Amino acid sequence: MNERTPLALKNLTHRPRRLLVAVGGVGFAVLLIFMELGFLAALLDSTTAVIRRIRADLFILNRSTSALVARARFPRQRIEQARAGGDVRVIPIHIENAVAVLRPARDKGYPIRVLAFDPRQPLFDLPGVESAASELLGPDTAAYDTTSKAEYRFPGPTEPPGDFTGELSGRRIRLVGRFALSTDFATTGTLIMSDQNFARYFPWGAGGEDPLSVVDIGAVQVGPGASVPEVRARLERLLPNDVKVLDKAEYERNERAFWLLNTPIGYIFVAGTIIGFVVGVIICYQIIYASLDDHMGEFATLKAIGYGRSYFVGLVACQSLYLSLFGFVPGALASMFLYAGIAKATGLMVVFRPWVAAVVLGSTLLMCTVSGILAMRRLLAADPASLF
Repeated sequence: MNERTPLALKNLTHRPRRLLVAVGGVGFAVLLIFMELGFLAALLDSTTAVIRRIRADLFILNRSTSALVARARFPRQRIEQARAGGDVRVIPIHIENAVAVLRPARDKGYPIRVLAFDPRQPLFDLPGVESAASELLGPDTAAYDTTSKAEYRFPGPTEPPGDFTGELSGRRIRLVGRFALSTDFATTGTLIMSDQNFARYFPWGAGGEDPLSVVDIGAVQVGPGASVPEVRARLERLLPNDVKVLDKAEYERNERAFWLLNTPIGYIFVAGTIIGFVVGVIICYQIIYASLDDHMGEFATLKAIGYGRSYFVGLVACQSLYLSLFGFVPGALASMFLYAGIAKATGLMVVFRPWVAAVVLGSTLLMCTVSGILAMRRLLAADPASLF
């Protein structure tokens, strides 16, 4: 009988208006979980975007550094010492994200992140930076991130970069290229320039000494045929204890762990996901309980003619499954539209990720199952005569 009559599906669909409300409630919970997980994934992916775009096998960092946003530099001599180890190319990267201010013409200034390197050495996996390498060697030049906030008034995709007029930290800046990186929760825009221009714009970066005498990141490119673990071990023996050497995967993991475990925003998104799950359980419970309560008379009849506990468990489980799938689809579709709008407005890497969809689907199935278990207790415990 259960195979011929899909009772669980009919219980949900025989009242279309109630079904619509139920799907809307579950869909809202699904959307809430999607948004929280989407922001959490964007937090972790956006803050590590720079690391992924650096062509390097190993990274030399100040031993005390905890994240890219932290100002923890080390002497340039460490770069020279690493180069002396052989089989490597070491490129210093300079970062300014504390005092760099970009002021578009006839507007106020806005904080911006500045990355600097020697453009003659291929470093960033950003086609726009590579194509503008020769122009970046010119004085007072930079390339800009097209995902930066609109407040910077950077030229659009069809406008020449040189149309921009403005100042960086009180000095005129000329844009010669564009690239697509990402904003993050600490950075709303990025410029990339040569190390020589970096020294011109931020001459005070080393406390009155040569601003290039200190380095934020040493990008180590291992030579062909060399073993990355062996080169790392050699550098760790060669360099003093004021620096550390990480491979790219480890560097990215550390950055993700910092934002997830050591910042309030990471906890907020995790807590939001949990709250979304709890809200979903409550909504699903109310929906399934009301559906079961409406059919107590029919269930009493089925109990009286011999249908056992396993039948009703399967019935409620199927009803929970249908409800979770019906609610997941509109919630997922709504999240796609919201993701696209948020990504366009903020430049964050808020995109529809398959693993996020899988986690949300699993969470939806779980929350509807938990709700079904809670809602069926009265049905399973009641005597058939008391249900009429």
